[in-house]
Parts: sequence; structure tokens; C-alpha cells
Amino acid sequence: MSHYRRRAGLCAPLFWLVTLRVVAGLVLLQLALPASAQAPAPLPPVSQASANAVLLPDRGNVTVLKLDDQLRVGKPISDGQALTFTSSDEIDGVAERDMHLKGRAQIRRNGAALKADEITYDPDTDIADLIGNAELSKGNTTFKGPRGQFKVDAREGSMDAPTYELRDSRGNGKAKKLTIENSDVFVFDKATYSTCTPENMDWYFTVASMEIDNEQKEMTGTHGVMHFFDVPIAYVPYFTAPTGGQRRSGLLAPTVGYNSNNGLDITQPYYVNIAPNRDLLLVPREMTHRGLMIGTTYRYLDSKYSGVATGEYLPYDRQTGTNRWKYDWQQRQVFSGGIGPGGAPLPGSWSGYANMARVSDSLYPTDFSQSIAGGVTSKFRQEVGTSKQLTGSLSNWVVGAKAATFQTLQPDPNNLVQAPYNIMPNITAAYNSQLTPMVTPMVTDKSSKYLALPSGPQTTFLTDYTRFAYALGSNFNAPAPGAYTQADRTVVKGALALPNVTPGYYITPKISFQSNNYNATPSVPGSVPNAQGFTIPTFTLDSGLAFERDAAELKGFYGRDMLLTMEPRVFYAFTPYQNQSNTPVFDTADAGFGISQIFTANTFIGNDRVSDANAATMGLTSRMIEASSGAERANITLAQKQQFTGQKVGLNGTITNPSTYSDTLGSGSVRLLGNFSADIFGQYNSQLNRFVQTTVGASWRPTVGRSLNFGYRNVWTPPVQVSAQNNQSYVPGATTTDQYNISGQWPVTREVSLLGRWGYDALTIKTLNTMVGLEWTRDCWTFRGAYSQAVNTSLITTTQVLFQIEFRGFASAGSKPVDIMKLNVPGYMMPTSKPIPLSIYENYQ
Repeated sequence: MSHYRRRAGLCAPLFWLVTLRVVAGLVLLQLALPASAQAPAPLPPVSQASANAVLLPDRGNVTVLKLDDQLRVGKPISDGQALTFTSSDEIDGVAERDMHLKGRAQIRRNGAALKADEITYDPDTDIADLIGNAELSKGNTTFKGPRGQFKVDAREGSMDAPTYELRDSRGNGKAKKLTIENSDVFVFDKATYSTCTPENMDWYFTVASMEIDNEQKEMTGTHGVMHFFDVPIAYVPYFTAPTGGQRRSGLLAPTVGYNSNNGLDITQPYYVNIAPNRDLLLVPREMTHRGLMIGTTYRYLDSKYSGVATGEYLPYDRQTGTNRWKYDWQQRQVFSGGIGPGGAPLPGSWSGYANMARVSDSLYPTDFSQSIAGGVTSKFRQEVGTSKQLTGSLSNWVVGAKAATFQTLQPDPNNLVQAPYNIMPNITAAYNSQLTPMVTPMVTDKSSKYLALPSGPQTTFLTDYTRFAYALGSNFNAPAPGAYTQADRTVVKGALALPNVTPGYYITPKISFQSNNYNATPSVPGSVPNAQGFTIPTFTLDSGLAFERDAAELKGFYGRDMLLTMEPRVFYAFTPYQNQSNTPVFDTADAGFGISQIFTANTFIGNDRVSDANAATMGLTSRMIEASSGAERANITLAQKQQFTGQKVGLNGTITNPSTYSDTLGSGSVRLLGNFSADIFGQYNSQLNRFVQTTVGASWRPTVGRSLNFGYRNVWTPPVQVSAQNNQSYVPGATTTDQYNISGQWPVTREVSLLGRWGYDALTIKTLNTMVGLEWTRDCWTFRGAYSQAVNTSLITTTQVLFQIEFRGFASAGSKPVDIMKLNVPGYMMPTSKPIPLSIYENYQ
């Protein structure tokens, strides 16, 4: 402990002896350091040096150019105002009539260059004839051929048997003839196009004619044939494609895959560029086992609103004999006020949102989702809401309203899922005395190392009115979540806190209360007692200290200065007991038992329960931090709650035999310079003499494209009480989760990488999911293939075979296994096929 020092502030009496040892250690440290190290001589002050002095090696009397501090680019000028420069080994001709350049001949104007063994230029006709090794360069475009003819001023001309290079898109090829219509439009006859290097022409595209418009960033052609390793694989009578990143209307690359439920699955999207801020994607999808589905996605963006609307419709499913559909609409809008960075409404703004999603039946996500995450979706929400921060003297108030209904799917008829109550509506008003921050200058201590944080009373107030309703039909006859068909709930909360925060310690006393009132209608009159409300106060005291020391012993391992901290924390909460067995539960659940939840007064999430408490939680955290950057390399936390009286309030009623013990929590993580990381969490129950929750995760990522991951999770769930009000039957305690996951990505050659994932459930002794993938990357194309099996919510195993070939900077074909690779392999890095932006000096002429 003598190695640690306080960050700032006075020590608590509990650490008085520790402080004496710290002070003694610091005094001895100041005496020891001068004997072992010597500071380098300081540099001369800037004021003592000449303003024009330049630190350069001494080269005697040689004149040295002074370096500019930045690259300066002149303003662009038109071709008519630009000067023309020529150079060659020999020159002859008649002034202002004709000019003959022989031997390394060049004509340059405004960034364009004409080169050849011999150039003849006639000023009257403005025609330059290039003979032998002709070359035309303009910007990042270069054409080469045996001979050519150009009009210098008009920027028109032609070239026989040219080869060309478009460095912006990494495109290159050759043609029978090139016609230059102007400085930006090039027409090729019988040409090829590829983004491969000439030495490795793995794929190329041949066309009867092709036009490249650099101004419009567009390429069009006729009678195109795609060749892969000299084998024709596709024919297109007419095509148009962008040569840059601009959006264009037209066909996108098709996706092809195989699914055990749908058979051969082919999608051919068509993109419609409506406007710079609006577009439409039409997605016809043919499934051999089910039929033709039509999908569409419409995106829009404006200064005050943005959104996405998606829909899918299958008029006749060959498997079920019914029509199947889905819609999803999301929109965000600011009705008044401004929008800050990232689209967030500014203080005082009035904003709203809508999230509307629904499907035709319970098995729709299982049958048609093209991802594992979508296949296990069990709830769809239809919600609209709005919020407004008031202004002027009421600027600390925020009011809001929302309404929400839920569609709960039942994919497994033997395991029905309860649906939540619909919210029709919810109205809130919240006050926070520190919502509008005061503008004060930053204050630091004498060392200028720590900021003096603002402190003072903080008052919060919230009133919440909600009407809950439930409809069985819209949730596929799901079990009712409670004994009530409708209920009105009013919640009032208030709190007063006095935070005192410094860099060395903090202490925050807080007094709060919550008052609930209910007016509920049971589905069967007299089946349950009247819904009971409550008014309950709470007192909490949160405090902590922070010590740190230089960890010189770790510098040899990390190669940089490190700090070690020790941060004890004590949290006390007192809430008197009030019987809530007749209080219904509409939107409340157990908060769980974790590092963050153990330092809270209420063990429930939601507004229907307030747990009684008379407990102190003590914890200790230690961190290892980089001194220069503040990056956290490791941490460990231990915490335990001591209950002086057992908690009686349970989620489904009163706990009959409450205990005063609590589990011990521990967590730790380590980050070794970005290569290796590990996280562990454990919850130990001394009464059961076992870990009731264990999570272990580790990953090793030595370089980009190399990763190995391991995960394990074990959870023991305590018994669930029976509750007539919440329609909850008794569930005995048992181990509910015992799963392993292993995944990784690793190259086996310079071009080929393998990916894989294996998930195993030790309770059912079954494999949950398997994925095997391959990625083969060359300089101008990438092949990806993936095979996956996953168990969905209906306990049905779905098999997918996905493959894709991507031709860099041109097109792709097949399905898209990238999404499933990212989902299954944490840390997956896709090889980039996008060209690196070029410097304006890369092809300087």
C-alpha cells in the first residue's frame, strides 16, 4: 500500500495509517531519484533563436533551400489561359507554321502531356501527329500506343492500338482504337477492361465498344463478356457502371445461395437513384421451394427528418399455401429547433420518431431471414413517440409521450411466449436541475493535472402516466402477461442529491421517493385483489477513494510508463419494507446481479417494484493504465453486499424466508497491447457453495486477419415464485445456460484464409451453430464461401451455403457471406478491395 499515492483531496480516517506510509514513501522517493537519474540539458528557449533559423546539417558554403512547411497547390486555370511547353532532343520547322520535335519529344499544357519519339505540330490546324511510342497523360489517366493524332487546343484526337490506365479506379486495358471526343470523354473500339495488374490478368471484361466519361464518372458499353482465367462466364448486351463512388440507377450484382428451407435462393436487386437524398432498392427474390418474393427499401434524408421503409411480399408460398409479408418503417424527425452533430436534437428542440414493424405469421423470420440474428427475432414493435425540452425559465423540464403495441411470435407451439402489455399511451414530464449545464471556466489544482469538478445539489423529479392494455388475437394467442386486460398507472418520483466529487474521493448522499397509483381492470372480475399502490422513500450514500502509483516494474513488459490504481468504494442503501404482493407487474423485471447492479438501491428494472433494503456494498477496483494515453490495460473488481435485514419484496410476491447473505462478485479484464485480451466474471454463492454465474471470454489478434476467440457461459437461475396476478407458475431453480463458443480467422497461405465457429450446449448435448468459411484474396478479386448450420427458436436446424466472388472495383456475384462471417467470428477483418486514394503528385507530369 505504501506504493500508492492519492490522486487529490484529503484521506478518510479509515486510511490514516495508509496515508502516513504513502507520505513516507514519497519523501524517500524524492531522495532516491536524483541519485539514479539525470535530466537532459534543456533546449534553448525559442525567444533566443532567430525567427528565420532552420535546423539543417552544416554543409559549409553550400546554399540550401529552405523547406516549406506545407504543400501549396495553385488555383486551377482554364486550358485557354495555360502556357504550352515543348522539349525534345532536336527541333526544326517554320515559325508559326509547323514544328518538328525529334527524340524524346514532349508537348505539355495545364497538366496534360503528349509524348512520342517524334511529334509534328501544325498551329494552323492545331493537329499534333505522334509517331512511335505515343503517350497521352492527363491527371490520373494515361494512354499509350504506336502512333496517335491530337488537336491540342480542342483536346480531341485518336490513337491506334492503345493501352490505357485509369489510376482513380485501378482500371486498365487495351483497345483496337481510341477516340478522344474531349478532355473527359474517351471512346474505345473492341476494348478490354480489368482492375488486375497486367502481369496477373486473372479477370477481364471485353466489349465491342466502350465509352468512359470522367466528368460524369460513368462507363458504358455494348456486347460485354466477362472472362475469368480466360473462361467466358457472363454476357451482357449493354451495361453502364460508375467509375467512381457515385450512385447510379441500374442492376446490382445478383446474390445466389442455398437454404435447406427455401432451396436455391436467387436475388436480383435493382437500384433507383431518385435524388441525392432519396433512393429506392427493388429486390425480387426467387426461392425454388417457395416462389417469387418482391421486396423494396426506400431511404430518404432531409434537414429535419430521415427514415427507411422496407417491405416484402410473397403472394403464394408453395410450402404453406398462404401469402407471406413483412413491413418495417423507421423515421426520426425534428419538428422545431436545431440539430446538432450526429443528428441529435439540440436543447429546446421538439422531436419525434416512429418504429413500425410487423410480419404475417410467427414463422416468417425463421423461413425468410438471411441472417442468424434475424432468424431468432421473436417480437416486433409498433411505436410512435415525441419529446420536447422546454425553454426559458422551464429549460430544465423535458416532456414526452409515446404509444406502443407489440407483436409476439410463437414459432414453437409447445413453448408459448408471454407477450408484453401494449402502451396506450405513456406520458412523462421530467425535471433535472443540472439539465442545462452552467458555463464556468475550468479550474485546476496547483499542478494543473486535475480538474476541479463542479459540485452542488442536484434535484430530479419525474411524473409518468401509462395506460396498459392487452389483446390476445394480435399475438397469435400468446399467454396473457397478467390477470388484467387494462390498467392505468401513475408514477411520481423525486430525488435530492448532494454530490461532492474530487479527483481523489467522492461522497454523494441522496434522498428519493417513489409513489405509484393503479386503476386496473381484471379479465375475470373478483379473480385477484384490487391493484395496490405504494409510496416508498429511499436513502443512499455512495462514497469512494482513488489512489495511484507509478508502476516502473511494468515498463519493461509494456515498453511505456504505466500507472496502477486502487479504488475502494462503499455504497449504503436503506428502503423501508412495504408489502407489494398485490401490486401488479406491467413492465418490470429483475435487474440481475452484476458489478453495476450491486451498487444500486433497487434490485428491479421498471416502475412496478421498489425493493426494501438495509444493506452496505463494499467493493475494490484496481486498474493498470497507460500514463501517456490513459488507455486501460487491465482491471480487477471484487464486490459484496452485506444485508443487515433480508429483502422481502420479490418480483412475484413477498419472499417468505429472506436471507441476509449476498453473493460475492468478481470481474477482471486484461488488454496486452491490442494482441491478447481476456474478460472474466463470476458470481459465487456461499450458501450453495458454487458459482451461480460464470462468464469467460478471450481473444488473440496478433495481426490484421488473424484472430482466435473463446467464450464460455454458465448460469444457474433461482426458483421463480408463483403469481396469480402475473399469470406466473412456479419454476424450480436449475442451470439454464451452459454453453461454449470457439471461433477464429487464420490465413493458411498468403492468399487463403479459413474462418470457423462452433457453439455447443452442454445441457442438451447438442451443437447450437457451426460455421466454416474460406476467403481467397488475390490482387484484383476475392472469393468467399461459407457453410453454416444453426438451431432457430423452433428448434429446427437451418443449413445455409453462401458464396461470393468480388471483382475489385467492378462487380460481385453470388450471395453475401460477409454478414454471417462478421456475426460468427468476432474480430473478423474483411480484406479491402477499395482502391487507396491517390495523391495529386502520384502521376505528376
